[in-house]
Amino acid sequence: MLKYIAMDVHIKKKAFHEEVFKPYDIRGFYPEKLDHNTIELIAEAFAEFLKSGGGRNCVVGEDVRSTSPEIAEMVIEKLLARGIGVIYVGQATTPMHLFSVAKSKADGGIMVTASHNPIQFNGFKIYKGIETQSEKTGLNKIKEIIKGGVAEYGGPRGTLTRVNFLDDYVEFLTKNIKMNKKINAVFDVGGGAVGLVLSKILPLLKDVNFQTLFMEPDPSLLVREPNPFLPEAQRLIRETILNKKADVGFLFDPDGDRVFVLDEKGEVIRGDGILWLLSKKFAHPGDRVVYDYCRSSRALVEDLEVESIKCFRSRVGHSFIKEEMRIEDAILGGEVSGHYYFKDFFYSDSALFATIKILQVLSSSKEPLSEMMRPYFRYFHSGEINFEVKNKGEMKSAFEEKFKDGERDYFDGVTFRYPEWWFNIRPSGTEDLLRFVLEAKSKTVFDAKKEEVMSFLFSKGAKLA
Repeated sequence: MLKYIAMDVHIKKKAFHEEVFKPYDIRGFYPEKLDHNTIELIAEAFAEFLKSGGGRNCVVGEDVRSTSPEIAEMVIEKLLARGIGVIYVGQATTPMHLFSVAKSKADGGIMVTASHNPIQFNGFKIYKGIETQSEKTGLNKIKEIIKGGVAEYGGPRGTLTRVNFLDDYVEFLTKNIKMNKKINAVFDVGGGAVGLVLSKILPLLKDVNFQTLFMEPDPSLLVREPNPFLPEAQRLIRETILNKKADVGFLFDPDGDRVFVLDEKGEVIRGDGILWLLSKKFAHPGDRVVYDYCRSSRALVEDLEVESIKCFRSRVGHSFIKEEMRIEDAILGGEVSGHYYFKDFFYSDSALFATIKILQVLSSSKEPLSEMMRPYFRYFHSGEINFEVKNKGEMKSAFEEKFKDGERDYFDGVTFRYPEWWFNIRPSGTEDLLRFVLEAKSKTVFDAKKEEVMSFLFSKGAKLA
């Protein structure tokens, strides 16, 4: 019996699904890959990771998906059992969770969320203090602790406290708001956690006439497609903007760190364009901005550097953007995918913080949003196109041979540059996909080169995702 128990403990500490560790968070099918054993090991290793730096407590929050409360319960028990005090905030957006870490001055945090992924997924966003952990920082250390065998612990249990930071968060978001005219806006929450916060904010925005969609939390994430990038997620808000003759629409993901902005015509504005707009309105000469290099239009850097705003590139992914913003002390950051980061929000992203900033911009402009954006979208850009491929490594080598006459860099995936056009291919950090972006200075070059690159992908067995 004793031999069997010892072996069982050994197996538990070794047999975990390493593949749930992504470049900037932890994510996988629950409970197939992110199974109970793997969850417990992550929580135990996170406890040891915190204690190794002198940490003694952390904030735990969860998104609205139906599996998040049970996962949070497992995490909390393992943290308490290893002497970590837990501040449990319950259901929250990811930005509200981070705000709670900052407000409570906790040593770290675990947010139970799979962001925009379908209901079959769940996962964690990990913080040390208010700093998100990536594969370059804490995530690899947590994985190493698990693989090395989590040490036994026989000390006192941690204490559990339940705290609600919602009112504090709403006050933080809405302080010093100044609106110069009435704005008609549509907000599509998609049944996510944003509804909890937005329902408190909207009555305070006296100059905003609003229409809301799917405000009630939906644990099934079925009221609409949870990924705001997909056309089916955008259909109803587009129709509502046109029917209500709204000035702007805001489409949120389930955990509230991402927002897609639609103009008065119901057209989605690409995220690098929103970063451009925010930078033009809120940055000053000498300020620094961080952008996702492999997807953003080259117009971003061209325009901002003319105004002496310094631009710094980052890999795609929230933790990479945040790390680069801290290094460069940037005031703003953004990604094509709808994440917007602010120095005034702990160098982090908040969809609602961005939403309020955009409402302020609109209220001070005589132009509609589509006209404000027109100067930026002067080049021809494919947006991000996803492909299913069997062997990402072989695909990279094939591209290097096919486009060997172009300049290239490997900052994030592979970017090939030519005088009149450029394109990037990179493996997804969160899904089993190859992502492709192309931009050209003219429509003729854009059409020809997009056809050339996509035909090459199809010839190698790639399929549109």
